[in-house]
Amino acid sequence: MKQNTRFRLFLILTAALFVLVGCSPAQARAKTVTLTEADAGKTIELQNGNLLVVVLDGNITTGFNWEMVPQTPAVLEQLGEPEATPDSSALGAGGKISLKFQAVQTGQASLTLIYHRSFEKDVPPEKTFEVTILVK
Repeated sequence: MKQNTRFRLFLILTAALFVLVGCSPAQARAKTVTLTEADAGKTIELQNGNLLVVVLDGNITTGFNWEMVPQTPAVLEQLGEPEATPDSSALGAGGKISLKFQAVQTGQASLTLIYHRSFEKDVPPEKTFEVTILVK
């Protein structure tokens, strides 16, 4: 097989892999920063294109979930829906909820996440998580 043909095959297989795992080549190369509840109140520096994963305690079986409050300016874009991972296989078990974001614009903004039941209007959130995001 010629080297040029091998390279083309490599590119095709790489592109197929990115499609299968649901991310772009840029996302695959991006640095990932993971935050937990211990990081609340901190200032987090990211480079444009970096990925941010926030992992917080929660239990979606109770109707509660974490939701991002809109930012101004919008320096982060949420990627997909929050993902729940139960701590056990017990019915109704709590666990961790992961939210994924990508830094899409330089600037500084507050990332505020609220833990609430979206169907309960005019009820304060059960919990709040907030960090300052600085995208360079």
